[in-house]
Amino acid sequence: MNNPPSPSRAFTLIELLVVIAIIAILIGIMLPALASARQSARATVCASNQRQLVTAWILYTDDHRGFAMPHLDTTGPDRNYWYGSENTITQTLDRTKGTLANYISTPSGDRSVYECPNQPEGSYKNQGSANTFTSTYGYNAYGLSPNTTGYYELYNQRTLRTSDIQRPSAQLVFADTLIALWGDLPSNSALLDPPMLYTPGLGWRENFSPTTAFRHRRTKNSTFGTTITARADGSIAHESHDPNARMIETHGIGSISATNNPAYIQSPDRWR
Repeated sequence: MNNPPSPSRAFTLIELLVVIAIIAILIGIMLPALASARQSARATVCASNQRQLVTAWILYTDDHRGFAMPHLDTTGPDRNYWYGSENTITQTLDRTKGTLANYISTPSGDRSVYECPNQPEGSYKNQGSANTFTSTYGYNAYGLSPNTTGYYELYNQRTLRTSDIQRPSAQLVFADTLIALWGDLPSNSALLDPPMLYTPGLGWRENFSPTTAFRHRRTKNSTFGTTITARADGSIAHESHDPNARMIETHGIGSISATNNPAYIQSPDRWR
C-alpha cells in the first residue's frame, strides 16, 4: 500500500525575513556597481559625441584653407551657428544648415551628438532666442575664432589657422558646458568661455561666468567631477577642475585651469 505524499512545508516568517534581508544586502552591493557602470556608459557616449564633433571641425578646417570654424555667421535674418541656423523672425532652429552639418550625420533633437547624456533636457534652461535645444557642448570660438564668437568687443581679433596652434594636443576645441545666468537651473551654452576674458585697451581680466561643466565621475559629496574635452589634434580627455580657478559650485561649473594658456587660448600676444 502506497503512503500518501507528505504535505509541503511552508516557509516560516523567520525564513522569509532572512531571504528578504539577503536580497536587500545583494541589492545594496550591486547598486554602486550599477551606478558606476551607468556613469561609465554615459561618459563613453559623451566622448564619442565629442570625437565626432572635433573630427567634423578638422574636416571643416581642411576645406577652408586651415582656418578654424566660426561660432557665428550672420546672413539676413539667419544666424548660422556651428550647431544649426537660427531664424530670428520665425525663431526656429534648422540643424541641417549648421556650420558642421555637412560633416556630421546625426538626427535632429536633443538625443543626438549635440547632447551630453549626463546633462539631459530638463536639467537646464534653453539659451537662445529660438528657445530650443542647441547643444550642451561648447565650442572654443573665443580662443580659435574670436571675431565671430558673439562678443562684440572681439570682432577685430584674428581667426586662427590650425597651423598657428602651437600645441594642438593641449588646445581645447569642444568641452562639456553650462552657464549660470539666473534662477535655480543653469542654461546650456554652445560657447566654451575661458577663465580670462580680453577687453581692448584694458587687457585680460577674470571671467566671472566660466562655462566648463564638470559633470562626469561625480561623488556624493561633490558637484565637481570631471569634464570631457576634445582637442585640436582630435584627442579626447577627462579633465578636473583647477581649485585655483573660479567655481560656481552649485552647478559644478568652472575651468580646468586658472589661466588661459595652453588649453583655452594660446599665444595671447596676438590679441590687441
